Amino acid sequence: YQRRVHGKFDVMNDAHRLQAELEFVQSLANPAYLHFLARQRYFEDAAFINYLRYLKYWQRPEYARQLVYPQCLRFLELLQHKGFRNELGNQLVINEIASQQFYHWQYYRRNRSTAAVPAQEPPALPLS
Repeated sequence: YQRRVHGKFDVMNDAHRLQAELEFVQSLANPAYLHFLARQRYFEDAAFINYLRYLKYWQRPEYARQLVYPQCLRFLELLQHKGFRNELGNQLVINEIASQQFYHWQYYRRNRSTAAVPAQEPPALPLS
């Protein structure tokens, strides 16, 4: 893995590479960024598709726990499919993905908290 530094190529150490890949994988949770990648024809580049396949190691628990935006893993999985990649160039599809993502964030906490706490019967009053 190389990066350009002051006109020369420099091999990134593992920590820098891991950080760069973490940032990139998490950027996949952004529908606008996915649209940008589609419009710039990254999804037509076989090397880029291979890179997306390589990044699937982030689905392993020891890596996934570092993610702040875990929905990026779902997008990474969907990006393995050509049909999904093709649809990302369509602004209407991006708008729908963004709205569904917004609604998930809006209601996730409330839905999760109500599902975690089962309804309980009020305690019975003593008969004295």
